[in-house]
Formats: sequence, C-alpha cells, structure tokens
Amino acid sequence: MFDLLPNNSHAPKISVLGVGGCGCNTINQLSKAQLADNVQLIAVNTDAQSLTMCECSVRLQIGTEITKGLGAGAKPHKGFEAAKESEAELKQHIEAADIVFITGGMGGGTGTGAMPFIASLAKELSKPLVAVVTTPFSLEGQKRAQQAKNGVDELINAADAVIVLPNDKLIDALDKKISMVNAFYQSNRILQDVLQGLTTTISQSGLINIDLNDFIEVISHQGRAAMGVARQQANDDLQQTIANALQNPLLEKIELTQAKGAIVSVIATDNIELSQYNLIGACLQQQLNADAMVIIGLTIVPELDCELELMVIATGIETPAHLQQTPANQPVASHSSPEVAAIERDLHSVPTAMGIDSNISAVVIDTQVDKKPRFEPSELLNLHDFLRQKSAVAITEEDELEIPAYSRRAKLSGL
Repeated sequence: MFDLLPNNSHAPKISVLGVGGCGCNTINQLSKAQLADNVQLIAVNTDAQSLTMCECSVRLQIGTEITKGLGAGAKPHKGFEAAKESEAELKQHIEAADIVFITGGMGGGTGTGAMPFIASLAKELSKPLVAVVTTPFSLEGQKRAQQAKNGVDELINAADAVIVLPNDKLIDALDKKISMVNAFYQSNRILQDVLQGLTTTISQSGLINIDLNDFIEVISHQGRAAMGVARQQANDDLQQTIANALQNPLLEKIELTQAKGAIVSVIATDNIELSQYNLIGACLQQQLNADAMVIIGLTIVPELDCELELMVIATGIETPAHLQQTPANQPVASHSSPEVAAIERDLHSVPTAMGIDSNISAVVIDTQVDKKPRFEPSELLNLHDFLRQKSAVAITEEDELEIPAYSRRAKLSGL
C-alpha cells in the first residue's frame, strides 16, 4: 500500500524487533515486503525452533541458559529473565538504531515478558521506541488475557508510544467461517501494515517532509497511540476518505480528542489541490485537542495507483472507562466550518467497509476492503488436517527442532 521513494544517505536507521512467536511471524511477513534499506528486521525469541523458520538476516535467541532454547512456557517472568540474560546483545541492536519499533503478541511468555524490558533498555539508552502489539482472543482464556493486560500496562510505562490491536476485534471484522490459521494470519498482516506504514513515514522524502525529529516530538507524549489509513481513488469524496481514516473497527476503543500529538502523512499524485490539503488539516485539527502537536507531511508520487493515501498517527491517548458507556449515534456539538462539520457527521454515520459499528471515535487501520480475496480456496487450511499431517511425520534426531517446544521440554525433563 505504501510506495517508497529512493533512499538517501541521511535516512535514519530503523530497527524493527519482532519478539516472541507472534513477533517473529510478523517479521517473516515484513521480510517479504518492500522496505527501505535503512530498515533492519530482527527476530527475537526464546524458542530456537521458531527462529530457524525466520527469514530475516538477524535472528537473536535470548535466554539460552534459562530456557535452553525451548521457549518461555507462557510464563512472562521467563520472558523477562531471558531478555535480562541477553541484555548486552539487545543493547547492541538498540544502540545501532536511531529509532526502534518492537512488535509481538501479549499474553504469552516471551513477548509479554521481554518487550517491556526491551522498551526499558531503549529508554535507558535515550532511543525512541514505539510498540505495536496484539492482545489475545477471548477463547484463549482469562489467565492469558490478564497476562496481556499486565504486559501492556508495563509496556506503556517504558515505551514512547504503544499501539494495541485486540484480536477479538477480528472476530467482528472477519468472516465467521474463517479458519484459525487464517485468523492469526490476518492479525499478523495488520501488524505488518501498521509497521510498514510507520517505517515508510520516517524513511521517505517529501515535498513537506516528516523527519525523525518530527516523529520523535509527537511520540514523546508517552501513552497509548493509534494509527489509521485510508485511500482515495479518483472522483471519491475527500470528506468520506477522511472519515474512513478516523473510524476504528480493529483497534481498541480510544478517544481521539485526548491525543496530545498527531502525525498526518499524505501521499498523493501531483494533481493534489491546495484546498484538499487544507481540508485534511482543518478536519483533523477539529478532531484533536487544541493544544495537540500536529505535523502534516506531503509526499508527491506521480505514479501512485490512487489519488491519495492518508495516514494518521495519534499519540498520548488515554482510554477512560466512561468511553465504554458513550451513547451510540450521539454527535458532538460542533462550531466548525460546514466542510469540517460534514466530516464530523460522517464520523457518526459512515458504515465501515467491514460491517463494524461506526460509532468509535478513533483512527483506523484501513477500512477499505480489498477487492480480491486474501486467499484462494486452495490456500485455505484446515487446522485439524494440518495437525494430523504434522503428527504423522516420523521424527529423527536430526529433526529435533521440528518438535514443538512444549514436547522438547517434556522430553528434556524425562516426562
């Protein structure tokens, strides 16, 4: 979705660390995407088996003495201890970057325990760090959900900005008959889109540039963050596009008016009009707090396959409990211009492309549905058949890393 311009020698060094199983899966998908040369992908895990499957150039096994390469066993304290054991190696990768992104799933062992520790290392080294994480499906149990909540809280205290993607939102957004394998794939795909958008924003040169210091200034407002993307084709209504970018079917419920800062990246063809650029800025200023730091960048890409792409990153957001009781379809009183007022009405009336309740006041990960399906019928996996096939394969000593971590732990302990 994001087109890159040629890199220059002064591009900031960006490190993206995928932590734990979910994080490593996201790194795998990012390694197949078009990223700038200044972006380094790093897979970090306690499970040696998982790391052998990662295709990125840098793979870091943490906690080799503590976990023996067998994973953290869904115990966050094991993930924390593993990261602490490998502190020197982690610091080396953090110090080499100008800005760090970490991604992974909350609720398990390695990601939940290691990511807050990694964020604290970045803070100690004065390196800006943004975390993009998922929280578990409800079906994964209350214990995992509580571990995820604790992990997110710890991460918020250490990271500059934290973007949370609740997997439960996928249940509403995706086909009810989607397989478990494809549901988790979609979760990783959204993580990939967010990270690709963030790294692209910093890497590209624009007519009105967003540089690293701009980005750092906005994310310096510590707390939760959210990101939204929308595309506009020729003859589409710009007001509708802006409204789409401010809907939120997949991120946690937040209140955009509480954001302390925002970065708006506009990528457009050379036909963009000044009035369009001004309307984008005016609308977003109305949705944000008057004291919020707002930086708007513009990149001209003549060969862009749409009229414009709009990305919004809002930071320093709180999630008050009263937001859950906000009445549906209740518009906010406005003293805006007619054009901006129309956007505000759209925020409460536009249906999302995925059929989700549109009364969520926040930014969104792309509400535009791809016209072609993500998967061909032949690619859809049946989880039970998949597991049966795996269990039928004869295991040799040379294939020991193919044994799941929990089985290797049991074998090691003599169970």
